[in-house]
Amino acid sequence: MGWEYGIRATNPAILPGVVKRLADSLTFSEMYRLEYYEDGFVLLQEGSSWPEALQVSIEVASEMDEVVAGELYIYCLFHIGGEFAADWLRQLKTATNRDDGALEWFEF
Repeated sequence: MGWEYGIRATNPAILPGVVKRLADSLTFSEMYRLEYYEDGFVLLQEGSSWPEALQVSIEVASEMDEVVAGELYIYCLFHIGGEFAADWLRQLKTATNRDDGALEWFEF
């Protein structure tokens, strides 16, 4: 499928603000566009047969080792790999660094 990451928070109430900050932190070329949803966003690649390049959303944990069932976390799915995805992942991680331990990344 792609790269899958999660972000758990010591205070899940901050997650909507974190998702907004993640979206605002991304830089990308004109061949992509950002589309917002109620609990997340998707980075779409124009003219592609599989347009979703990156999805970020707030999810409810279920049957996971990393997050307690029923708790909210941020799910990040990179549908593409390579340099673009690696750069976006760095940008997202940089955007969460200022939370002084309130957020923790994990890989699926």
